[in-house]
Amino acid sequence: MRHIVLLLITLISIPLIAQDLTQTIKGTVLDKQGEYPLFGVNVLLLGSDEFVGTTTDLDGNFKLENVPIGRQALKLTYIGYQEAVLSNILVNSAKEVVLNITMEESVSELSEVVVSAKKDKHKSVNELASVSARTISIEEMSRFSGSTQDPARMAQSYAGVSGASDDRNDIIVRGNSPTGVLWRMEGIDIPSPNHFAALGTTGGPVGMLNINNLQNSDFLSSAFPAEYGNATAAVFDLKLRNGNTEKYEFLGQIGFNGFEVGLEGPISIGRNASVLANYRYSTLGVFHALGIQFGTGFAVPQYQDLTFKVNVPTEKAGRFTLWGLGGLSYIEFNADEVGEDNFFSDDSQNTRFASNTGVVSLSHLYFFNQNTSSNFTLAASGTQTLGKVEQLNDENVFEHVFGQDYRQIRYTANWKFNQKINAKNRLTAGVIYELHNINAVDSARQNNGTFIPDIDFDGNTSLIQAYTQWQHRFSDKLKLNVGLHGQYLTLNDAKSLEPRLGLEFEPNKRNTFSVGGGLHSQMQPVLIYFLEDEDASGNLSNQNLGFTRSTHAVAGWNHLLNENMRIKVEAYHQYLYDIAVDSFSSSFSMLNTGADFGFPDRLNLVNEGTGYNYGIELTLEKFFSQNYYFLFTTSLFDSKYKGSDGVSRNTLFNSNYVINALAGKEFAFNDKFSLTLDTKVTYSGGRRYTPIDLDESIVQGKEVLLRDETFEVQYDPYFRTDFKIGFRHNTKKFTQTFSIDLQNVTNNDNIFIQGFDPKDNQIETTYQRGFFPDVRYQILF
Repeated sequence: MRHIVLLLITLISIPLIAQDLTQTIKGTVLDKQGEYPLFGVNVLLLGSDEFVGTTTDLDGNFKLENVPIGRQALKLTYIGYQEAVLSNILVNSAKEVVLNITMEESVSELSEVVVSAKKDKHKSVNELASVSARTISIEEMSRFSGSTQDPARMAQSYAGVSGASDDRNDIIVRGNSPTGVLWRMEGIDIPSPNHFAALGTTGGPVGMLNINNLQNSDFLSSAFPAEYGNATAAVFDLKLRNGNTEKYEFLGQIGFNGFEVGLEGPISIGRNASVLANYRYSTLGVFHALGIQFGTGFAVPQYQDLTFKVNVPTEKAGRFTLWGLGGLSYIEFNADEVGEDNFFSDDSQNTRFASNTGVVSLSHLYFFNQNTSSNFTLAASGTQTLGKVEQLNDENVFEHVFGQDYRQIRYTANWKFNQKINAKNRLTAGVIYELHNINAVDSARQNNGTFIPDIDFDGNTSLIQAYTQWQHRFSDKLKLNVGLHGQYLTLNDAKSLEPRLGLEFEPNKRNTFSVGGGLHSQMQPVLIYFLEDEDASGNLSNQNLGFTRSTHAVAGWNHLLNENMRIKVEAYHQYLYDIAVDSFSSSFSMLNTGADFGFPDRLNLVNEGTGYNYGIELTLEKFFSQNYYFLFTTSLFDSKYKGSDGVSRNTLFNSNYVINALAGKEFAFNDKFSLTLDTKVTYSGGRRYTPIDLDESIVQGKEVLLRDETFEVQYDPYFRTDFKIGFRHNTKKFTQTFSIDLQNVTNNDNIFIQGFDPKDNQIETTYQRGFFPDVRYQILF
């Protein structure tokens, strides 16, 4: 801590530059429904002693120069459109601010239009989402304590969302399995964007997503619009920002998650073309190479990832976009590294686990006219998990005893059509084709030295989705979203037709009432379909499994106490059916999987399980203004399921309640120095578990569970407090930011799991992460 204080003193003591620091704010203004650029929009800097304003050009672009450093606000006006105000824009000295802004055409006649500033901070980026949707703010992601700049961990602060454990970023949304979450980036469904992820899962220990590349995106937790399919729990709809089109800018960052370098700037392919790229390498890997240990011994998680985007607009041929995301990760537990500094290795075994993920996409956006556009995308993504175990034999030699290589590749073609018919009506339609290829093999060494595979298959299947959405605005106060989504799985002719509905009513500036509902379905994890019968016939045991299905119904009320504070209440009910369960009587259900490093290899599953989730959520939020914010969320819910035995039970994820309280304050000493304080407190019901029959476990020498009490009991409630201190310093040439996030600052013991130890004949308890300081330094220039 003494070193941190010295660093802060050093930064503060840097001589101040005499002249005032300024920066440029620029961006693009688009029509919200038609997504075409608006020419002639008036853009005004608010709160300035002198007039600072401009208008957008033919491409909808604007540029404001010599904007003072600090928090700024813009007002945009355009004849026939609702006025827009963007407040608390953070302007620093080293990096230009680039904004993407949408404006909504008024339904009223021009002579009747009397508009006032609309901030709509509670609205999502996707205007077709009527309920259970929220914008993922990049500034909030970097500000919230405990989020580690990870979208999934940040979402755990929202109502209805909780984490499965501290060591992974799987999210539980309204009691649903993390498997039901859909990750989408730039309009393409992608595999789990996490290091050390397993096939079919949606979370992992370390996120690959880099917030320095993202722009404001959406998180949807129920009743999704028709464009989203193959998901039953939640949707992350992420957007990559474009690089600066006029100057080169650079980034350097170091934190517990990694060393990072980034660049962005113009390229000479075409007018306003740009490139953006960021590379990160694990901090622990670097420290390990230097001989510095952090309590993990020699078993150090090693990973690296790269994100890039190339944006090329043309005058007549439309806009071309190439982007990619890739990550490599592995960890080794070696026998010769056992010692006092390494608690994770076995002195008779070497183990290695690796995970690789990659996505690359090329898209073409073309406007047939001002109101009609088409976006066609081709993409390929892949996930690979590798495992290897070596065991010390009787001759004191390590021999290979187990190997695993699972690979899944997905090829995607996506076409989306959008037409703004008029100010009242918008039509969107699209088709998504995905070809899934999976290759999986694992084998174990037998006593005679041969390897017998437990899993060995190579297969393909295609998922075809189509959708249409229509939005009708009866007036500026009443909006209807109607859609239909269909999907078809070629492997077994499974099909689904899913109506979607959303209605928003805004009787005045302070109140919005909304309802939404629909049918949603999801294919099983691809690996499950290709598990083979044990009789060596090669028959696919689960080939005929249909989709998991869920009906969603939501009603909400959003009330603005003032322009910067709101109360939001949502009530929901979800009925899940056609759940994959055992063909014989048991408590197993796929609803309880997805929060680990793989899936159980259950055979002969059938779509005969059911489940339900219902609850109510409260959000009290003050958006960042006057240099502070707070967010209080409470979720009360119940999540139940029935396996093939027909018994109603709690799901694994039924913690019953989650309470979050977040707050933060920014102290701006001047335009060059500022200090931030942020905190988060979480209190929730404990994890569900099945009790251990200790007496029978001792008799059998292995763990025996009381299956009649599956998930009927809970560990103690989860409690965690995080506290973050940040410091920002602007100079003419660079901006530097330093922060330390003290996670679980009280070092509270939250139970993760309990298990039977046959050596001591007792139940051992494993706890979640204790006190953990996340230190981060960033420099922009």
